[in-house]
Amino acid sequence: MLRAQGHAVQTPDLMEASPSPDLAAYANHVAKAVDASDGAIVLVAHSMGGLVASQVAEWRHDRVQAIVYLTGLLIRSGESLSSFLSAQAHPEVEDLVLKNMVVSADGATATFPAAVAGEVFYNACATADAEWAASKLRPQPTAVYGSPLAVTADRFGEIPRFYVECRSDKAVPVAMQRVMTTNTPCRRIFSLEADHSPFLSDPVGTAACIEEALTALG
Repeated sequence: MLRAQGHAVQTPDLMEASPSPDLAAYANHVAKAVDASDGAIVLVAHSMGGLVASQVAEWRHDRVQAIVYLTGLLIRSGESLSSFLSAQAHPEVEDLVLKNMVVSADGATATFPAAVAGEVFYNACATADAEWAASKLRPQPTAVYGSPLAVTADRFGEIPRFYVECRSDKAVPVAMQRVMTTNTPCRRIFSLEADHSPFLSDPVGTAACIEEALTALG
């Protein structure tokens, strides 16, 4: 849909970053894609990719025109994914990702069972889409979970940010999304009645939000 609107779209695969990637390795992988591209770049960051986009924007602030966080993790400098989730832990809120994640014996990777992925990641998707997406899940290196974000006000802080909140997200609940956008304000917040995978559960709405963010940049 974005390409049909005339946009050049790239989707770097973070799993190609390195054999055992941490946040820096992921960010370096995306930064290389930025370096190889022409013109201004708008990063669209989903889920954990939010950490990666923030770090890339810090390093390539002269190339990145904006960031659109798609129910993405928008944390503050010095925070890691693990520290942020620990700070948000609440006895009345069940963390369905941590509850179901299976960590390898050596602690190097974490796997999410396909059998429960539909309930957590694809709960607003068509059944066929949910089953297809669940079949693509792969082990995730855990090194990135403890990697702290390092950004500054005069680099990352000057880049326009947009957030697409997904109100039916069970992996990153909307309450947590709103904590992040309170801590790190965005130029505009869009809202979809979508799950953690809005590119599957509401692709039209997702594309429209990204297009509106691009329009807002002028």
